[in-house]
Amino acid sequence: MKLSISSNIPVVRRRHEASPKNPGEIVKSRRKQGKARTSCGQFEESKFHARFIRIKFIFKVGWNSSRLPGTRFILLSLLSFSWLFFACTEEEKTIPPPEIFLANSGQEIEVNLGDTISLQPRITYNFDASYEWRKNNIALDHTGQFLLDTANNLGSIEYFFKVTTPYGSDSMVIPVDVIILADFNSLALSTEVDTFWVGSDSKEGFTHKELFFPNQYTNDTIWEGFGYSNMGSKSTVIENIEPFSVYDTQDKKDYFALVRVPNKSEPPAPTVYFNDDRDHQLKSIDVNNTTLGHYMMDFGTDEFERMGGQGSEKPDWFKLIITGINAEGEITSSIDFFLADYRFDNNKRDYIVEEWTTIDLSELGPVNKIQFSVSSSKTNGNGDMITPEMFCIDNLKIY
Repeated sequence: MKLSISSNIPVVRRRHEASPKNPGEIVKSRRKQGKARTSCGQFEESKFHARFIRIKFIFKVGWNSSRLPGTRFILLSLLSFSWLFFACTEEEKTIPPPEIFLANSGQEIEVNLGDTISLQPRITYNFDASYEWRKNNIALDHTGQFLLDTANNLGSIEYFFKVTTPYGSDSMVIPVDVIILADFNSLALSTEVDTFWVGSDSKEGFTHKELFFPNQYTNDTIWEGFGYSNMGSKSTVIENIEPFSVYDTQDKKDYFALVRVPNKSEPPAPTVYFNDDRDHQLKSIDVNNTTLGHYMMDFGTDEFERMGGQGSEKPDWFKLIITGINAEGEITSSIDFFLADYRFDNNKRDYIVEEWTTIDLSELGPVNKIQFSVSSSKTNGNGDMITPEMFCIDNLKIY
């Protein structure tokens, strides 16, 4: 994969509202710092002719109307000064400093570990331009406008780019995150048809991007832990809803992970492990409901009352808890995220998550394990949770 911020993509200007229509025309003539001048004897022929006619007219009228001997001498003196004034007046044009543009400016730049970083800033003009690049405040031995680098280490990189011309300079800081992206696409069973994997008798889970996702499998209806799928739907017809579908319109090439927590007393929390027994910093993860879970919470079934009750008066909720555990087995921190929340005084604020939503995981700190658990306001007489058992995760980013 190669990230390219190239000039053939529509760009958003970084600071300024407009640029010169044709910078090449501005910088043709001789300039000093920030200005271009046209000096004595260098003005255009048309301007010379117009000024000559004007001076000739003034002299003719003054000469013919003069009667005193000294008047004609004064006119000759004025003529000389007028010629110098009109001929030697310099015209000044302000040359603006160059401006830097970057495609999709303001958007986060992420590159997978080992991939090429390609940065291609554009500038308004490059007449007599020189360039400077820095990486994490260290000067690079590179003087070109475009930069290629290799993402050798996980973490954040801060690139500094500066362009300098005789008429000013501009600079820009370009942050880049080097990550490992667990997007589950390499697990694809098919890119043409809907399919899923929720376990088998011969496997206790699956490995993806240095992570192990455990699975306990009995059959396709009795399993727990992690699976994966490429199925997506927003159907509101219960008969058409697949149990392993995410609530989204899904490309069959785009896989995601299923997380199942059985509705029983103190169910084991599905936990992802790093294979190297070392701690790693997490950046973020995307989360969404399954299509079946969304349907049950929105419309209810004969066995399950919809979230909030029929009049949305009940303060129901369905919460995901993500817990970080380091290599020593210590809990680093936890993050709460509500997959549905009907606790608001204003019912219009009640919601069920119905799109992929990014959760920032940076506050977990360095971890070796990621634990997922759920809780809900909806329980049976034994205190067991009766909220939908599954939710979906995707795009786990590690740096």
